[in-house]
Amino acid sequence: MWTFDQYLLRNFFYVFFVCFVAAFGLVVTIDLLENLDEFMLNNQGGGALSLLISIGTYYGYQAIFFLDRGGASLMVIAVMVVLVLFQRSGELHPMLAAGVPMYRVLRALMIGPVLVTAVLVANQELIVPVIAHAAHGGRGIQTGEGGQVEPIYDYSTKISINGEKVSLAESQLEGAQFVLPAPLIVHDLTIIRGTKAIFRKAAGQRPDGWVIFGAAPQFEELALTPRGQEIVRKVGRSGELFIASPVSCDQLFKRKSSSNYLSTSELLGRIRNEAYGPLAVQKFVTQVHGRLTQPLINLIAVLLSLPLLVRRESAGLVMDSGVCAVAQGILFGMMQLSAYLSTSGIIAADLAAWFPVFIGGAMAAWTRDMIRS
Repeated sequence: MWTFDQYLLRNFFYVFFVCFVAAFGLVVTIDLLENLDEFMLNNQGGGALSLLISIGTYYGYQAIFFLDRGGASLMVIAVMVVLVLFQRSGELHPMLAAGVPMYRVLRALMIGPVLVTAVLVANQELIVPVIAHAAHGGRGIQTGEGGQVEPIYDYSTKISINGEKVSLAESQLEGAQFVLPAPLIVHDLTIIRGTKAIFRKAAGQRPDGWVIFGAAPQFEELALTPRGQEIVRKVGRSGELFIASPVSCDQLFKRKSSSNYLSTSELLGRIRNEAYGPLAVQKFVTQVHGRLTQPLINLIAVLLSLPLLVRRESAGLVMDSGVCAVAQGILFGMMQLSAYLSTSGIIAADLAAWFPVFIGGAMAAWTRDMIRS
């Protein structure tokens, strides 16, 4: 049976790879046709080889993000395709006639999705956070204009952060503006402006914060309170200022989607951090629960597909595939409905995340006895 399991696993991974290449290839084709001019403009006469390298680099990053977003759906599609082909080729009936239970026959199609889910989790936790800056990057090697800044308020220090352009790759804020509140940080409301500010992560005794270059007013001109002296410091020989704040660059650009590229540990850190407001924290909590439930939903979707595609009273492969697609649509609809209810504040974030797991698990258990034996 191990040889047969290997055969099914090979087919599953082959179909998954083909589905991924076909789907992502279609995305690349459409996007490249629409944005080839942008690649050529940013290439700035670098030649054909330079253009191909920039295109390959950009879509290499996008392939990782595409796998993160669509890997679960492609996994379920791969299971459905393998089962349909397995039945069309007549390979299922001899196994059942030999007395092998159906779930033992299809064991490989349960192991394969577990392995794919593990890869998706590793991709989401280890790879995506490292290359998150490429998610919103421009097309081409010369793109460095930065993105439009979305001002943010640091709830822990009461400091407002703004600027002209932000670069996620360099953790840099151009035309930086930091509004120091009175009387918490300074005795009079003060706006510190700088040519640029670079975010530095905590190291040793130094907390997270921003190093401001070309700061005005300078450190000696600030009327800092005792609390302000802990937050605002002078660093470097050129009079740069350091302002302690855990608010990083990703919160200054496309804030609604930037947290999708954080690891779960980073999300938990932000939930415990006082710098973020209640709405942001609620969103982080929802995302953490989503990270916990997504692997379960992936496996539930597979367990829901198996009995519907090899039903005891089958009406044909086409009808079985249609019923399976409808069941998957219901599961997906419940996920979207739960997310909407959570965002609207109608139900709690944890309940919204686990509701599809409970309903989907009940559906999978209910359809279990439908499987052919």
